[in-house]
Amino acid sequence: MNIRTTFDKITSNNSESWSLALFWIVIFEILATMIEYSFVHQSPDIMMHIPDGVYSEIIIGLIVTIYIWLCMYNLVFWDKTSILYLILFGFIGVYLITTHDFVFDLFIKNINIFRLIQSDTGINLIIQLFFKIIIFYLIYQLIKSLRTTKNL
Repeated sequence: MNIRTTFDKITSNNSESWSLALFWIVIFEILATMIEYSFVHQSPDIMMHIPDGVYSEIIIGLIVTIYIWLCMYNLVFWDKTSILYLILFGFIGVYLITTHDFVFDLFIKNINIFRLIQSDTGINLIIQLFFKIIIFYLIYQLIKSLRTTKNL
């Protein structure tokens, strides 16, 4: 098995599962956003700053509660989709704790591929370009799997 076949099997079940491809697109985009945030070391102008308080405590508390509930559900029923939800809520929780971006402004800004042209050069640009290539391939897999689902 080569790397591409293994990657296709993990990320989109060989272009059969559009939801799995969408899941991995979101996960890779969250990773790319967190890496960019760690390189920038400051919150961009587009991010709305929400001070620590009741609102942020409620959001983090809800995510932790859902995460713990999914852990318990997964221990009892051992379902593949609940594992994926568990991973997704874990990544969202780490993203929110790391960036304090509760309205996902930085995440939405990072989705734009043309923003790479405006960014600085260096290791951050190389890492972001690598993630964008992976996400572009996953979007291709998503479209391909939607076509096969439509034809069935």
